[in-house]
Amino acid sequence: MSRKKACTQVAGRIEVPTTKAQDKRGSSPVIDAKQKALCCARWALEKKAYGILLLNVGPLTPITEYFVICSGRSVRQTRAIVEHIRTRLKKELQHVPLGLEGESEGCWILLDCDDVIVHVFYEPTREVYRLENLWSDAPVLEDPDLLQEEAAASGWSQEEEDWED
Repeated sequence: MSRKKACTQVAGRIEVPTTKAQDKRGSSPVIDAKQKALCCARWALEKKAYGILLLNVGPLTPITEYFVICSGRSVRQTRAIVEHIRTRLKKELQHVPLGLEGESEGCWILLDCDDVIVHVFYEPTREVYRLENLWSDAPVLEDPDLLQEEAAASGWSQEEEDWED
């Protein structure tokens, strides 16, 4: 039994898994909320986002299924991360987000993708609001491939942490 991965990296390009089902017009690939959240996280990582966290808030609130929370090192980077996610959503999934808040300030940008809400923080702002703590009852979605990609992008590895113990 093979497990279908969400947004796998193939030859430097992220491939989005789709089902044969499509919308009524037949043009939009259908992707579930978990796969969309993983795709958004990987696309954020492509723009050097860090501290990426995926929370399954669906059991706790009716507004969405997943939060993707990540940080950028500058306001310019937070804007670039959000713009990249918006572009990839439109190109890969033919999905236009329902809303965008905070882009002009760039300290906390919220991208509403219906069943996934992406929060991109400038790091000092993330420390103030601490959404992770506010939604601490939500299960964390851990994807080993995503963790490995983020670690590789940051230069950190589990082996280094093991040596410090």
